[in-house]
Amino acid sequence: HPAPKGQVSSRPKGFKSPALFPTKEERLRIRAAIRNAARAYGGYDVLSSVTGLPIETLQRAGRQTSFGVAVIIARAAGIPVEQVLTGKPHEAGSCALCGRKGAR
Repeated sequence: HPAPKGQVSSRPKGFKSPALFPTKEERLRIRAAIRNAARAYGGYDVLSSVTGLPIETLQRAGRQTSFGVAVIIARAAGIPVEQVLTGKPHEAGSCALCGRKGAR
């Protein structure tokens, strides 16, 4: 259906908001998390089989990636997604989920 008279579609078909994609800093942090996870697993091929992502997707993450890749990498690395996106290191002796220190 055409838009009623006086109403114009503001976005072209297929347009995706930039807010749906990681910023340059977040892409670099996702790439660093992928490198660290690959090193921990023993290589990109092993990380690829663990995550189910193609090796090409893991290797181009610094240039083109999504928040979905960040979630998958965080799950594989056993860390929160926020830690992947902010680059904040994990403190020894604290909970990976809530950050609480000490055991109870």
